Amino acid sequence: MLVIMRSCLQYMSFVYWLYMHIIREYTHADIAAVKQCIEELQEYERLMDPHRIEGVKIAHDYLEHLLKVCEQGVGKIFVVEINNEVVGMISVYIEDDKKHFRTSHRFAYISDLIVMKEHKNDGVVKELIETAETYARTQNVSSIQASILKNHEESLQGYFRNGFQEWKLLIRKMIV
Repeated sequence: MLVIMRSCLQYMSFVYWLYMHIIREYTHADIAAVKQCIEELQEYERLMDPHRIEGVKIAHDYLEHLLKVCEQGVGKIFVVEINNEVVGMISVYIEDDKKHFRTSHRFAYISDLIVMKEHKNDGVVKELIETAETYARTQNVSSIQASILKNHEESLQGYFRNGFQEWKLLIRKMIV
């Protein structure tokens, strides 16, 4: 009986180790994996918005844009890693929106959140959002925002599960 219990505990430890994840700041070594995340997110969003450019065409320039924001000291990219493989990311930066005449015009903005589909149920989305919120608090902002394509129901529900509420509606009309 003791041998069976020990085997079960060893197996459970192995399974835990196999799916254990860490969330950390982006490093230059993550460039290819983060580009892949950006490409995958862009391709998924192209299903809902055919006017978006192919992910492979924008990933490099978009990552460069995010890195410039981070270099200015107003943003961070965090990655989630499982078994030394990046399987998701979140980018968050601080906006200063004085044009809307609010009492609190600085806020954190989640510009990108993606977890590869095979890991979406591993609890990492919640932890990525919590990491972005922790960063936002260090920047002395009182709110965190994100924008989601209207038909991206899975993402919208994920944000709702993590305490976000509908706040503003953005509409558009294609004229060309």
